Amino acid sequence: MSKNESFGPVLDGITLPETIILPPEIIPLLPWMNLAELKVTVAAIARLMQVGGAEPITLSEFEAMTGLDRKSVLVGIERAMKRGLLTRFEMTGYRGHTMHVYELKPRFIGGKNPNFIGGNFPPITPIKAKQSKDVVNDSESTTNLTLLNLSASANFSQKMPENEAKNGLFARLRKIGIYAKTARFLLDNFPLERIEKCLELYPLAVKVGRADGPGWLVKAVSDPNWDLDTEREDLQERLEVQTAEQSKANERPKPAKPHLPKSMAEGLQEIGWNGNTAELEEHYRADRKAFKAWLEWALTQPKEYAAARFLNGLRSGLLPPKKQTDDRRRYLEGPYAEFIEH
Repeated sequence: MSKNESFGPVLDGITLPETIILPPEIIPLLPWMNLAELKVTVAAIARLMQVGGAEPITLSEFEAMTGLDRKSVLVGIERAMKRGLLTRFEMTGYRGHTMHVYELKPRFIGGKNPNFIGGNFPPITPIKAKQSKDVVNDSESTTNLTLLNLSASANFSQKMPENEAKNGLFARLRKIGIYAKTARFLLDNFPLERIEKCLELYPLAVKVGRADGPGWLVKAVSDPNWDLDTEREDLQERLEVQTAEQSKANERPKPAKPHLPKSMAEGLQEIGWNGNTAELEEHYRADRKAFKAWLEWALTQPKEYAAARFLNGLRSGLLPPKKQTDDRRRYLEGPYAEFIEH
């Protein structure tokens, strides 16, 4: 492999994997896909086919995988979602932080779209493929969208009540942070009623500290020894204890906040103090004499420095310097006047 600084790596070829899987809808869509849309779609396919992957992609990962800037990535994602290739999910992370992730949109979770970006777009109407000047007969077009088999019969199974219920549960599982692969496994292997009950209990489990993430829900659904009725009673008891403790804490009398005397507050205004007075109140309670002395001294300082010098003086633990009097006759009439020649 050689490398050019401006062009990037140059390979002597690529290693073909044993199996290459590309969704059959992509090739006929190429005439309508721009570069950004194609890049984000290929990136999503690569993530899906990655060994140990099959997890959603963030915007930052799209940027790293495609080499596009954030604006171009967003344009490509919007087009791919409008075309029905990608979906977006809102995930709740650590301490309630929300983020959006993206992944390929499998056909079996179609039907009613949840509140994704693409959910607000109307379905794409099949359009005749762009034809070159040499092509005259529409029937000869090899890129006509009718080849995509997007007819109603292909989606007939999606209209069944069971699949609609799965679609709704799938969206709810994804919203609380469960990855798509795990969500599909739960829906395919466990009763929908059990998943529904666990979804109802999950907010309560988080509130009382029983669950610190979606792993609790996966465990509750998949563990056959986990009695959901017993779990509900336990969560209710925890909630009652938590509520009682909060009530006791609210009933405790709060210590009264000490306030500075009006004269001290007026002095602070004169020196331009506009910050918090909590520390000043502590100094006032500790040594009122020093507090008053420093305030009187600060009033003699330039106003732009008075507040800062006042606080530094309080923190020093000393008394302010005494004011020096300018008595010019102290050497003429003072105790040493007879020793000084005038």
